[in-house]
Amino acid sequence: MFKPFNNSARAGAAGPLTWRTWAGLILIPVLAMGLLTWALWNPDADHGTATAAVVNLDDPVTVDGQTIPLGRELAGDLTDADDSAYTWVLTDADDAASGLADGTYTAVVTIPKDFSAKGTSAATATGASGNPADAAKAVLDIETSNAAGAADPALSEDVALATQRTLDGQVVETYLDNVYVSFNTIHDQLSDAADGAAELADGTSQLADGAAELSTAAGELATGADTLADATAQLETGSAGLASGLGELDDAAADLPSATRRLADGAEQVAQGNEALAAEVVPLANEIIDAIDALPSAANAAAEFQGLAADCTSEGGDADFCSALQDAADDFSADAGEIDGAVASVRAKVVETRDAVAALAAGAREVADGNEQLADQMPALVAGISDASDGADELSSGAAQTNDGAQELASGADQLADGSAEVASGAADVDDGAQELATGLADGRDQIPTYTESERAHLSSVAADPTTASVDRTGFGELSIALFATIALWALALAVYLVTAAVPEDILTSRAPTWRIVLRAALPGATAAALAAAAITAIAVPVMGLGIGRALTFLAVALLAAFAFTALNQALVAIFGRAGRLASVAVLILTIALGIVSTLPAPLYALVGWIPTHGAVIALRAAALGGSGLATGITQLAVWLAIGALATILVTDRRRNLSTRRLRLG
Repeated sequence: MFKPFNNSARAGAAGPLTWRTWAGLILIPVLAMGLLTWALWNPDADHGTATAAVVNLDDPVTVDGQTIPLGRELAGDLTDADDSAYTWVLTDADDAASGLADGTYTAVVTIPKDFSAKGTSAATATGASGNPADAAKAVLDIETSNAAGAADPALSEDVALATQRTLDGQVVETYLDNVYVSFNTIHDQLSDAADGAAELADGTSQLADGAAELSTAAGELATGADTLADATAQLETGSAGLASGLGELDDAAADLPSATRRLADGAEQVAQGNEALAAEVVPLANEIIDAIDALPSAANAAAEFQGLAADCTSEGGDADFCSALQDAADDFSADAGEIDGAVASVRAKVVETRDAVAALAAGAREVADGNEQLADQMPALVAGISDASDGADELSSGAAQTNDGAQELASGADQLADGSAEVASGAADVDDGAQELATGLADGRDQIPTYTESERAHLSSVAADPTTASVDRTGFGELSIALFATIALWALALAVYLVTAAVPEDILTSRAPTWRIVLRAALPGATAAALAAAAITAIAVPVMGLGIGRALTFLAVALLAAFAFTALNQALVAIFGRAGRLASVAVLILTIALGIVSTLPAPLYALVGWIPTHGAVIALRAAALGGSGLATGITQLAVWLAIGALATILVTDRRRNLSTRRLRLG
């Protein structure tokens, strides 16, 4: 009957080991594998055993009539979180300090009194009455307990900071939403200005048409006045023929009072029309100017945006997000000057139009007053012509006076014609300016974007968190199974040769070949290792959900690792004795230290590939999870198995031969 444990001998004591001892040895890796897997399979899950506290000292603030309790929101997010590994409770400062000291709470998050005030300071400091220098970051105090688990502080801090980052994103979304709302406000104001400019353009078009008609009438008046001046000059020099022509002159002069009166009435109507136009255009232009002056500065908005982008990195934002935010701020800043320049140009055109209309009304009034004076004086001129027939002496004097008046009339008519032409040209310029103003405002309005509520929400959400990561990773527990199995198998091999002899006591008297002696000594440990490998595989298969193929591969690698570890520990003890056991303990410690993380000091990291357990970790992990490393790990284990077996055979063979010195001493 096969009895693999009958040939085992106690290390440092007589007699074989009992089955109870071997059962205890085999139980060591089973307990190590089972307990480590149970405890560390999913450290991020909430097992209801770890508690963290939140102390909310924050005072809510009111911004634009809305109460903003950032501290209450953060505390609520933590205490209501479903995906946290900790049970978060809301408490006061005294209870938190007491619980932190005795380990009741693994961590305490304290929300300070000014958390809401500082968290919203970026928005309030950039308002109309705010000071950008008053903007400050809200500070969240996180304390961890020295009585908690080693990883608890980092895990609880990650949960609190992740919640804080979510809250920060919500604050940024609100700020950006207000920026997009201001775009809508600017667009609406420009729309109102564009509508007013369009009405102004219609008025200036009518003004230009009236001024053109006035210029034509003034030209006709100037022509008539020149003709009259020529006639009176001939009258003065031809007084000799005056008598014969007095009748004709009297007939011709009879129509002058009514003609000049009609001219005066027409000029008065033109003046009143221009004054009425000015009364409508000037206030409208002033309203447009006031509306333009009330528009917010795009440069200020760009500065605020730049400030937000500049604070992104210092506030803990993601590098890609901060870069995207800075690009958006730069684009807006580049366009801000053009927007402000377009608004300034529009305002100048409105001022120019208003002043031109006012000047037109004033000039028309002067023309009307001159024509009124002419109409008033014309009857006296006609009476003089009638009196001229009374005497040649009076005729000569009257003819001279008539000539002087006619020359003045001609000069005034010419001035009236020139002024009317200038008015017509100015009115045309005003009309062109008004048309350009209307077009420019309409173009500016179209260049300012508007957003619906859903668009603002989408843009704010994307801009506040512009990047995301798709993470494809294996869980901590799944990666740790191979490490736990390796630790368990090495611990078993170490324990076996703590209690059993690596080399049999009868090597000097035995006639069996050396390899058979070594095999007989290794058989109990190898059998225990094989049973432990099977038990470890039985634990790993349901935990990781391995199929038949991967389960058999995992078992095969575990058996190879168990045999290699047994051979190496046998060789270490056989060659070095107690020092070999210490070296095995050192390998176990290094396996744990080097298997948790890769961020190791350089001297330690250099040892990773040289410890015998490394091949087992990568081979078991590849067998369970797939991927590369299986062949490499198996090769390393096979090499270590060969080294251990060969070293044990050599040292055992050497001890079977006694030197002359040992015989003398013996």
